[in-house]
Amino acid sequence: MALQVLHVSESNEWTGGTAQLLALAQGLKERGWGVWLACRPGSGLGRFAAERGLEVFPVTLREDYDLLSAWRLARFIQSRGISVVHAHHNRSHAVCLLAKLILKALGGSVVLVVSRRVSFPPGKNPFSRWKYQSRLIDKIAAVADAVKEVLVASGVDPERVEVIRSGVDPKTFSPRPPDAELKRALGLPDGKILIGKIANASPWKGQTVFLEAAARLCEKRKDVHFLLAGRDTDGDWIRAEVKRLKLEPNVSLLGFRTDVPRVLSCLSFSVNAAVRGEGLSGALRESLCLGIPALASDIAGNRELLGPEGREFLSPPGNAPALAERLKWALDHQDQCRDFARRWRENNLAQFSLERTISKTASLYKQLVDARYSAPTGS
Repeated sequence: MALQVLHVSESNEWTGGTAQLLALAQGLKERGWGVWLACRPGSGLGRFAAERGLEVFPVTLREDYDLLSAWRLARFIQSRGISVVHAHHNRSHAVCLLAKLILKALGGSVVLVVSRRVSFPPGKNPFSRWKYQSRLIDKIAAVADAVKEVLVASGVDPERVEVIRSGVDPKTFSPRPPDAELKRALGLPDGKILIGKIANASPWKGQTVFLEAAARLCEKRKDVHFLLAGRDTDGDWIRAEVKRLKLEPNVSLLGFRTDVPRVLSCLSFSVNAAVRGEGLSGALRESLCLGIPALASDIAGNRELLGPEGREFLSPPGNAPALAERLKWALDHQDQCRDFARRWRENNLAQFSLERTISKTASLYKQLVDARYSAPTGS
């Protein structure tokens, strides 16, 4: 009988983390695992999962202390003979810990894996310490070495953290010419160098830093145009920033897109301007996989992605003048930047591929299941 895994997430919307969750679930299903996804009723995540043929178990996951959701998860795990539960986001992490306690009281057992996708330090209150240091967690899957370092500094046993980097599909994000049809449809100007940032709108993602750098660059260069894509990047606070900086003619606000490979193909440069908290940027992986040069904040997983040869593509986080200077340098060295992106794809893609992410995760599950069910009863 195939081993059963239950992925759990309270996410309502499409994010880099939910994209990784669904790609992992599909990959495991193709490898013969029985796969379920527990998520909120009516959520976008549940809809996307159902469209991909994944089995969905609706559960509210209202808060960290949602005992009803924990009870329902525990009974579902028991009734389906699930071997592995994988919590992918913060609230699901807490509820799954409660579910495992309930399951244990019912005489059951399950492997619990928790993903950590951001480099924010865990809270210092007792509940946060329990969430990350609890022996009920069999393994924390950190998406980058930098994320593991933050967890260990917060008191988590390093032996209980496995680094499994988020992956990119090289077929979906294969090098291609700029999508001329999409450029016309979006009204992107011809003859301009397009510089874009792909990320859902959030202060810590650095859209304001990106726009302030764009304003500085526009004072010196008339051949550049900027775009933002991602959920709410066409919202009020982004529009207010564009207006404040008098960038209306120079910036396109695309909002949520489902055609990210096409959007990225139009760019000459891709930017990650995160101020803090970044784990392993999906937009950076995808850009470099496409052969699009990328500049990034010098934080967390960005350094791991770009590697030692990519240091000149980094700038201090939250520093718009420094980002503007890096962009100016990139514009003056476009051939060098494109060559770096090409070499990154040739030399580094294998360690950041989706296939590697799925294989390493499946191996971790199997290792933990074998260890748990070969251990003495009561362990």
